[in-house]
Amino acid sequence: MIPSNEIEVYLSLGSNLGDRVGFLKQGIDLISEIPKTKIQKISKVYEAEPVDYRNQPEFLNLVLSISTSAGPHEFLEILKEIEKKVGRKHREKWHEREIDIDIIFYGDKVISSKELVIPHPRMHLRKFVLSPLNEVAPNFVHPLEGKTVSQLLAECPDTSRVNQGVQLAMMII
Repeated sequence: MIPSNEIEVYLSLGSNLGDRVGFLKQGIDLISEIPKTKIQKISKVYEAEPVDYRNQPEFLNLVLSISTSAGPHEFLEILKEIEKKVGRKHREKWHEREIDIDIIFYGDKVISSKELVIPHPRMHLRKFVLSPLNEVAPNFVHPLEGKTVSQLLAECPDTSRVNQGVQLAMMII
């Protein structure tokens, strides 16, 4: 149960360079250390072919359900610092990365600013986000689309290959 002063947030983590599992694990560990933030659920890891810019290695992706009392802009800044700590380097948009952490949903809030757009604007078009999200929150309703995550996945036009993996803990042991 999430305390009343906290909000449920869904994060998408991805990696397609170097020690992909290690980078995801490090990201999860650092997220778990954020004050007044608790990881509620972790999806299995999914391997997906790249979308948009296709000439790059395949991604490992997962989704976290967390609770936090941090505000959305503050939380975004914390996540950007975590990406830097894990070793993310600046590259062109949609190119390879050590780690990428996106806020998919921040409760049922709709935010559109220069720095932050929530819900994530392309999440409903991406199987590599919807597949692990469906595992942890199939009945969550997209505040703009008015559809559940499972409905969005069923209707997703993305034809890229996404393979369900195993629990991250199993990959690390």
